[in-house]
Amino acid sequence: MSNLPTPQDYLDDLHAIGITRLFLPHIDPRDRAAGIRRARQELGRLRGELSLQRDNAVERSDARSSEAVRRATAPYSLLLLLHEQLVEEVGDLERSLSTGKPMPYSFDFGRYIFGDESSGDWFIGGQSEIDEWGRIQQFKSRLDALREQSQPAREQLSGVRSELEALTAEHEKRQQKIERRQQPGTIRLQIALLVLAGAASGIIGWQFWNADRGLSTVAWGLCAACALLIPIAILNWRNPRTRKLSQQRKLERQIQQVRAQGTHQRQSYQPLDLQIKALEVHYNRMLDGWESARLIKKRLDGFIEEAQPLRDRVDTIRSELEIQRQQREKLLKKQEKRQKRGAFARRMLLHIMLVLASGAVGFYFDYTGEADYAAVMYGLSAFCILLVPLAYIDWKNRNGKLESNLRQLETRMLQLQTEGKQIMKRYHPLELQIKTLIAQYKRTRAGITAPTESRQPD
Repeated sequence: MSNLPTPQDYLDDLHAIGITRLFLPHIDPRDRAAGIRRARQELGRLRGELSLQRDNAVERSDARSSEAVRRATAPYSLLLLLHEQLVEEVGDLERSLSTGKPMPYSFDFGRYIFGDESSGDWFIGGQSEIDEWGRIQQFKSRLDALREQSQPAREQLSGVRSELEALTAEHEKRQQKIERRQQPGTIRLQIALLVLAGAASGIIGWQFWNADRGLSTVAWGLCAACALLIPIAILNWRNPRTRKLSQQRKLERQIQQVRAQGTHQRQSYQPLDLQIKALEVHYNRMLDGWESARLIKKRLDGFIEEAQPLRDRVDTIRSELEIQRQQREKLLKKQEKRQKRGAFARRMLLHIMLVLASGAVGFYFDYTGEADYAAVMYGLSAFCILLVPLAYIDWKNRNGKLESNLRQLETRMLQLQTEGKQIMKRYHPLELQIKTLIAQYKRTRAGITAPTESRQPD
């Protein structure tokens, strides 16, 4: 017999710490402080043991899939969730005492941990929850028995349905072939092919009549055969009594037989199926009415689904704004660099230096008798002189273009910020609701409830 601690043993240890007693108002402050220190130490110890037991549970079960791991670790994961909530409660109490705020409300949590190992559904609650869970499991056993009883009938119906689908598909396929065969274009194509074959055979017979009488005779015979096949093909096309139609009628009879068989099996299975569906509806209502955490989870999923598109749009806006900010910084740096004192003068000075250098080189060539080179340098100097006003115009235009791009960028950023603020106005209430429901779901799932009222003495 195994001496390993059970999940119930760990739940008893959590109760033995006495965390709920620390919230009673009449406790001495020193005793409360000592109790908080002791509770933190015990919770830290149990945290390590629960984590170790959860890992060992996976090894003992040899779970290979994620679902098998979830089922094997479900009770310890639930106890770790309860442990997390208890740590938060102790932290809230300690912060309230250190800041002088009113003490948090007292609470209680279930005495028993119970569930189903096969499904991995585990809960923490009191004796009434255990009794209700037992009734639900009895109902579930009855439902499972009916499902097992109906399994052969469902397999037969599934086989009949598959056979009927296969026969129907084959019937439709053959029907399409028959319809294509009965179209006027089909017989026209056959006649055209026979005419072409007969004409080709006749031409070959006529060409080889003098050279090869045997080949010519065969060709004329083929031409005559094609001529005889034309009326036969027309009669065969007009006559509906073909082999394909016979096969199609046989297939239709098989479909009728399978349908009759399926109808008979469905009529015999229908009362059991209706009973199972009614029990499933009742079973789901029992679960929804018994486990309040399930209802909270449904509401939470609904809010998350509603908030997800808004959250995605906010993330997109933030990413685009970040790109726009980087582009704006680059434009501002360019604009600042161009607007620095002396930037334009330095550029003009560069052009003037080019003019003077070109003129000086041209004068040197002219002095040395190199008239061609001197003319080229003088022309380059004149070109640089013409560039001076063009450079001034380009400078002004570039400044205007930078300012225009900067204004467009800032306008786009303002639009994105306005859209982001509008979306956040819709998203913030949903986010707060989601956070509240998450905290409520964790507390409810961990079995934490309000304290039961003490009975007044008579």
